[in-house]
Amino acid sequence: MHFKIQVVIEEASGETTTEDIIHLDKRCESGSTLGLSLLESKQLLQTLQKTMVLSQAERYSTSHQDCPCCHKKRTIKSYHTIQFRTLFGIISIPNMRLYHCACAHSSKKSFSLLSEWLPEHTSPELLYIETKWASLMSYGSTADLLHDVLPVNQSLNPATVRNHLHKVAERQEAELEGKPDHLSGCPRDWGELPKPEKPMTVGIDGGYVRNWHEKNTNFEVIAGKSFSTAQSSKRFSFVQKLEDKPRRRLMNVLTEQGMQANQQITFLSDGADNVRDLQYYMYPESEHILDWFHVAMKLTVLNQFAKGMAHTDPDEGAEVTKVLSH
Repeated sequence: MHFKIQVVIEEASGETTTEDIIHLDKRCESGSTLGLSLLESKQLLQTLQKTMVLSQAERYSTSHQDCPCCHKKRTIKSYHTIQFRTLFGIISIPNMRLYHCACAHSSKKSFSLLSEWLPEHTSPELLYIETKWASLMSYGSTADLLHDVLPVNQSLNPATVRNHLHKVAERQEAELEGKPDHLSGCPRDWGELPKPEKPMTVGIDGGYVRNWHEKNTNFEVIAGKSFSTAQSSKRFSFVQKLEDKPRRRLMNVLTEQGMQANQQITFLSDGADNVRDLQYYMYPESEHILDWFHVAMKLTVLNQFAKGMAHTDPDEGAEVTKVLSH
């Protein structure tokens, strides 16, 4: 059987163009591949992506070559290509460099036509997948998995994944600037707000991680997860000694989940000073509970201590065990 996959491009004017994407020959015999193979799916996605991107870029270039002020066609200075990285491979997009019109009054004589439309040469989808997967596993495993399931460019490697992740992290850090780290407004006005959803729950804890560069040193990481009925759960974390705005980070997470000033919030933590201070300062009216995991840890230590005392001083050990049992 012969399969021909095509894409139909319909313009706003109603004009349509049909382009072939891929031709497949499939046998209907025992042992033959049923449906698309992994390689064929990669070829299909790569060709389809290239067709769509080039069609969109061509339409943008055609509709923006005229000056927006005097509507005269701007003179072409030169042609070059832009390497646009996507989940389905790198696309070479033809780009024009145009001279500014006399009415523009620009300090530069020419400009790249696609620079405003494509300020970043990496698609948001590729950055999203790289960042999400690299936060769950190593950079090398992320690069290998992307190569296994998607037609990404062969030059994508662990260093590229790491650089893209750091770039996304820096952009998210910049987005925190200027955002509040506490509840704004007057408490007398909070009661006038609409009735909030069910109480939100935030679990927060700290732990120590070994420094990769200095194996003999550790650093503390605070991590947490917030649960809300309005939206899906969100996670957050930061390095205790390096983070200069932990309250702002936590406030931003809760705000994105729809938290109101009159919202009921329950914090579950181990009761440590650094974690407790963060919660109280940000939301003083919240409820704070020592979670059962850390309670059990404390009781386990005391129980082991009582068993040890039973060997050295049976009377004292029996007394401690009796207290713990109550």
